[in-house]
Amino acid sequence: MESTILSSRFDWLSSDEQLFLELDSSNQDLQKRAHLMPEEIGAGWLQSMHLPLNQVIRQSCVSFKPEVSGRMYPLTKIVEHFSEPALCVQSAKRGRVILSDHNLEQDYLVDRDSSLFQHCDFRHSSAKMDTSEDVEYCILIIGDSVLREMCGEEHAYSLLKGIRVALMPSGVVNKVPRHINAILHSAFSDSLTGSVAKMHAQSKVLDYLCGLNTHFTSELMEQKLPRSIHDIIQQIHDDLIQYPGKVPTLYDLARQYELSVKQLSSEFKNKYGKSLISYISEVRLNEAHAALQQTNTPLKTMAKHFGYSHVNHFITAFSKQFGYPPGSLRKKNTVNRAHECMMRESIKTTLRNPDMHYEIQ
Repeated sequence: MESTILSSRFDWLSSDEQLFLELDSSNQDLQKRAHLMPEEIGAGWLQSMHLPLNQVIRQSCVSFKPEVSGRMYPLTKIVEHFSEPALCVQSAKRGRVILSDHNLEQDYLVDRDSSLFQHCDFRHSSAKMDTSEDVEYCILIIGDSVLREMCGEEHAYSLLKGIRVALMPSGVVNKVPRHINAILHSAFSDSLTGSVAKMHAQSKVLDYLCGLNTHFTSELMEQKLPRSIHDIIQQIHDDLIQYPGKVPTLYDLARQYELSVKQLSSEFKNKYGKSLISYISEVRLNEAHAALQQTNTPLKTMAKHFGYSHVNHFITAFSKQFGYPPGSLRKKNTVNRAHECMMRESIKTTLRNPDMHYEIQ
């Protein structure tokens, strides 16, 4: 059985040489293959399985050395051609990955709570990893005809619509409950091999798709039921909190939820005490503040993720809300992390040499 994937090419970006890996439609199976990355950065591997129902699932794990913590590490560039439009899911069990879609010219931040869904017939992406912690993530690729055969025409379309990738090509980050993501990440088992490993992975993929379908299509059904204006405003709030990128205009939101612009504006302000744009901006800037303390995501990527057309607009809004620019917060956290690293090394040295004494400032 030939895969939906006609060809795959993985280029390792950290090597001075032009090192790459290629797979074709007849062989998408890959035993654990080491990532070609410098030893001083860390180590990792990639594995892939072509499943009995004609999906491809991959797992990648990367461990970083403590001394490189706080960087953004460019790992791979991926170019893939499909025989038909396909759904591509990327989900992280640990760590943070920035995936750049070079077709749509869009960057996506993937972590434990946010998965990337792409619908395309050609994939040209690159991956950067936040070295602040080790990374483990899965990729699942399913052709449209395979999805329709498994779920039925109506449910397959409802799933694509629910995760907002019914159009082609498209890409979007959705928040997915961790218990659903956990199913996908349990597809690979170190204790199983051969056809048994594939059957185990296939069963997990089916469970995962059922979980996705239940979660996202039930939201669509709930939106069709008659609701009060308070419920609609609550739904708009919840949807916007999870919405990546630029916030839709009041006109577009009002049309989508079948309200007037005036009604939407007044009801939202009555419920949350601020205008819709001001409220969402404040929430996003608070999320950006937390992300700056926890990750080394570039400001340009962060600005796009939180809906700013230019990084300078993000810096201006951030400075206005907090009284200092994002760069100063990141610099402060970098200094703090360096100090913590020195403290840990000092403690390790003391433990290795108990007769030596150090005065820790």
